[in-house]
Amino acid sequence: MAGHILVIDDAAINRIMLEVRLSQLSYQVGLLCSIAEIDQSQTYDAVIVAGRCLGGDVRLTLDSLRRRLKAPAPIMVLLDQGDGLTTADALEAGADDTMRRTANPAELVARLRALTRRDGFGLSGAAPLSYRGQFTEQVPHAPVLVVGANQKVATEVAHTLRAEWRGPIISSGWADATRFFAQPAPPEVVVFAVSDTDPFPAAHLLVALRAHRASSKVAILGVFDSALERHGLEVMNMGADDLYLGPIEPREVGLRIKALLRHQARVKAEQAALHQGFAESQLDPLTGLQNRRGAMPGLARESERARRNGQLLALMLADVDHFKRINDTFGHAAGDRALIEISRRLHAALPDAPVLARIGGEEFLAATSVKNADEARAIAEEMRHAISSVPVALSSSVGPIALTISVGVQLYAEGITGIETALHGADDALYAAKSDGRNRVCFSPLSAA
Repeated sequence: MAGHILVIDDAAINRIMLEVRLSQLSYQVGLLCSIAEIDQSQTYDAVIVAGRCLGGDVRLTLDSLRRRLKAPAPIMVLLDQGDGLTTADALEAGADDTMRRTANPAELVARLRALTRRDGFGLSGAAPLSYRGQFTEQVPHAPVLVVGANQKVATEVAHTLRAEWRGPIISSGWADATRFFAQPAPPEVVVFAVSDTDPFPAAHLLVALRAHRASSKVAILGVFDSALERHGLEVMNMGADDLYLGPIEPREVGLRIKALLRHQARVKAEQAALHQGFAESQLDPLTGLQNRRGAMPGLARESERARRNGQLLALMLADVDHFKRINDTFGHAAGDRALIEISRRLHAALPDAPVLARIGGEEFLAATSVKNADEARAIAEEMRHAISSVPVALSSSVGPIALTISVGVQLYAEGITGIETALHGADDALYAAKSDGRNRVCFSPLSAA
């Protein structure tokens, strides 16, 4: 399924024609006569609305339309001759894209594909809806690169755009355009200025930009003469984010640049939120140590590093002795404070440990490369001593309490394979330490040497 498109138009013939055209492209199409009819239980990948359905206050009506949608979706406004709106007016009022109904039908398809491709990381909805719409609408102070057939043409187009665009603009001939992405502040938007008198291979440049990591995410706006419409649509279908056809009208081109910069800022903010959420999912919220999910990738990396260097991986499972008594006697808040202090001491004892995690209620995992069993024992004893050496203060109303841990150690030399088995070995050694009287270190037999 290519996506779910909502068409709003009070003329039945227009709705039917759009439905036929979009259905042929495998879109699922919803048809409405007015914005008031929107079913808020439905989600859409894009909305196409006729300009005359927007009433007198276009901005207010577009805002109302967005509020009626169950989930955010880009809005394209189709303008007819008698709507009293220009394409620039529609963009300034908040439309994500706009075009004349009399334009080439292929342009509608190309614009729709570009909208759904770039909105929210595409139709897959990779950005959770809870992250969307939480970011400012301020346009970042990022450079815009205007690319022409040569430096002279690019400079002239940049000068024309400065009549409406107040942000930083740089210009370049197409053959040298990629060099700007090696700079500390690379462009966020590239404008392809392609005229009938000064053409250049825009499709070739687009492929070059998308192929390199530094420029692969840049937003691209194609500005083409009307005579080069076919080439402009080709570039848009190949992955350009927006298209302007005809003699340059600085206001509209400036609005399209502004929208692309705003989109770039939103994508970056959403990606940062996703990365932050992923990082937080690997941390124990109480102690700040890694949790089991966060520990396992580090465990795999360190085990492979130990194998390559001819060393052993020491897996150390530690469990707080008689921890249940703390919760039963002093309450869970006191137990939480004890876990926080134990975590702090373990981190102080093993500041460089590649893996230090809380993997259960009162169970901790540490892992590091060692040369031999004596080095592993010294590290495990340091962990144990860090807890038992000084009583832990639970609250102002309760005096310091002596706490101890038992530690089970498994030495391991097989790299990334068999880690779960090695963890079971460390768990068996921990059980032995508990059975042998607690507050001690016990080893499991060497897995491999």
